[in-house]
Amino acid sequence: MKWLTALLLGAILGFLLPMVLGGQHGVWMNSWAKWGTIRPIAGSPGLLFSIPVTLGGAVAFRLFFNWHKG
Repeated sequence: MKWLTALLLGAILGFLLPMVLGGQHGVWMNSWAKWGTIRPIAGSPGLLFSIPVTLGGAVAFRLFFNWHKG
């Protein structure tokens, strides 16, 4: 898997995971996981982006798919 594809999948995960776990008023922002989480659009009611999840997900996707590639 190329880095661009891994970063794209990581970015999708970086948007979805904080929103699934409650958004700005949920579990995500009331725990240690809020470290590295930003609000990309100031007026948005629940859009969050987690930089650590994005980068960690990209590395994990790349390692996993390169391992399966052989």
